Amino acid sequence: MPKYKPIRDYAIIGNRRSAALVAKDGTIDWTPAPFLDSPSVFAALLDYTKGGFWAIQPIGKFESIQEYMPETNILVTRFTTKQGVMELIDCLPIKNGNGNGSPLGTFQIENSIKSVPLEKDEIFEIQRKVVCKEGQCDIKIFFQPRFDYARGTTKLSLVDGGVIAEKGDLKGILISNATYEIQEVDADIETQQRAVAYVSFAKGQQHYLTFRYNTTEIASQEDAYYEHTLQETKQFWEEWVRRCDLETCPIEYPWHEAVIRSSLVLKILFFEPPGSIAAAATTSLPEEIGGERNWDYRFSWVRDSAFTLQALFWLGYIKEADEYIRWLIGECREAEDGPENLQIMYGLRGQKNLTEQILGHFDGYMGSKPIRVGNAAFSQKQWDVYGGILNMVWRLHRMRKDYKVSPKTWVMLRAFANYVVKIWREPDEGLWEVRGGKRHFVHSKVMCWVALDRILKLGRAYGFEEENEVWERERDAIRKEIMGKGWSAKQNSFVQSFGSEDLDASSLLMPVLGFIDGRDPKMISTIRAIENTLAANDGLLYRYKSADGLAGGEGAFFLCSFWLVDALVFAGERESAQQIFETLLSYRNHVGLLSEEIAPETKDFLGNFPQAYAHIGLINSAFYLSFDEETLKKIIS
Repeated sequence: MPKYKPIRDYAIIGNRRSAALVAKDGTIDWTPAPFLDSPSVFAALLDYTKGGFWAIQPIGKFESIQEYMPETNILVTRFTTKQGVMELIDCLPIKNGNGNGSPLGTFQIENSIKSVPLEKDEIFEIQRKVVCKEGQCDIKIFFQPRFDYARGTTKLSLVDGGVIAEKGDLKGILISNATYEIQEVDADIETQQRAVAYVSFAKGQQHYLTFRYNTTEIASQEDAYYEHTLQETKQFWEEWVRRCDLETCPIEYPWHEAVIRSSLVLKILFFEPPGSIAAAATTSLPEEIGGERNWDYRFSWVRDSAFTLQALFWLGYIKEADEYIRWLIGECREAEDGPENLQIMYGLRGQKNLTEQILGHFDGYMGSKPIRVGNAAFSQKQWDVYGGILNMVWRLHRMRKDYKVSPKTWVMLRAFANYVVKIWREPDEGLWEVRGGKRHFVHSKVMCWVALDRILKLGRAYGFEEENEVWERERDAIRKEIMGKGWSAKQNSFVQSFGSEDLDASSLLMPVLGFIDGRDPKMISTIRAIENTLAANDGLLYRYKSADGLAGGEGAFFLCSFWLVDALVFAGERESAQQIFETLLSYRNHVGLLSEEIAPETKDFLGNFPQAYAHIGLINSAFYLSFDEETLKKIIS
């Protein structure tokens, strides 16, 4: 059974708590449960022999196509064989609660992020429906769970109406009326088990299957129960899409579908409660096949906030933006007595210790090792986070007339600004989280400038002007330092760090952040230099090409490619920007998803998938391209 499939062959289903990746052949190869940052139940994506999977597909040769039900995250895979046509409908049910009788909508972040239920308390479900649409459909079902990242043995046992899976205190059940047998399979390290069933259907017949984690209780097997749950989930996604407001901030019509699909991806990655957002749904998908650049992205980075909020506000999703702000401000307030204690990233439930571990028993996607869980970057110092927070609050103030900065929040923001005054002259690890030592990264300095620029604007807006003279002096000093040490006459461009000649795609953000006019000759020449040095082909960009303390290389970075679109818009080069944007859209997979990176020559996806940043970049670029010059000026003012 399953070998490694191209990353672009997968679609995602989710329920705002966790997610699963489903391949075009009907196999679920990745599922952490019950939460997105929990250990895996199925992980064939990271080791096809040992990781575990759940396959439902026709017997014999077949062709398949895959699509989402319109305006939902419910997936439909249609199989065609010589004998008939079959549809497989997959979803993670969304009900009026979190699985424990507690409605998601009533959670108050002010109470404590630690109020989120522990893993042992939450039931997680995957529902799958098989329908024979034409002719005769003969299918096979292979159920091979491997709890806890396949560490140890997951035992299977047959019960009336299903298959129970257990590993110590971990448990789950496959609910299905098919007749199963337990088979022994060789998983290299030890003999494991799988449940196998074969079912035949005639046109119009259907079969429902549910996997429930954290319980061995068999829920209702009535068809009406499954259909009700499916319709409830469908209604949730449709209603959420209808809340998208593209009339007040219209985008070009051909891009509507791409923006809506990207917003649906973000909603899956939006962990509710408390309102944090994961960078991606996976861990350790390689940035280079066979390489070591394999990271766990199932955490929430502070720097993502400004991009995330901007996309959510433009789309009209005020509730999600408010939840994110409450979560982030709550985390920031915990560091109120010392801004130096603010982490660059947190677990989705507010966890602070994200110690990195290696799963040495996994072979990795196509042999790409190591497999990491946790992320050691949580302990890094990255000065851009303070500018990200202050920029987020300033944009919130500009975009919501009813938003007010409370005195308590102001105390926190003031502390961050004063901390920036203290540390901006020091080196840091930078937004790319390099593991080759601290440097004076230009982007970090720009974000320190942003922090002081936004605190000054907020202070004037609300009548808080305690340290204006200090903030103005330091803001201007940062700018002078960047324009001097961050500029290379040789490259005729802004560079990655002081004293280097290396270029970095993050320089493309300067006009978006209001640091420099997009038509300034220095910015235009920086764009040209980046295009000449970091471009792969067809608008694709690498982040940088400098040494970063790691072996090997990586693919072109989708987010940076969208940054190029944005920079060209601000430079007044709209025709070029639109051409690149539409080329980038063509690289989406069959269901409209993007990974972190892409191999420029083969267009194979690389890195974790789907990645929030890539879809945020898509949404933001669509809006920048749709705004007129006057609106663009207001955005950065």
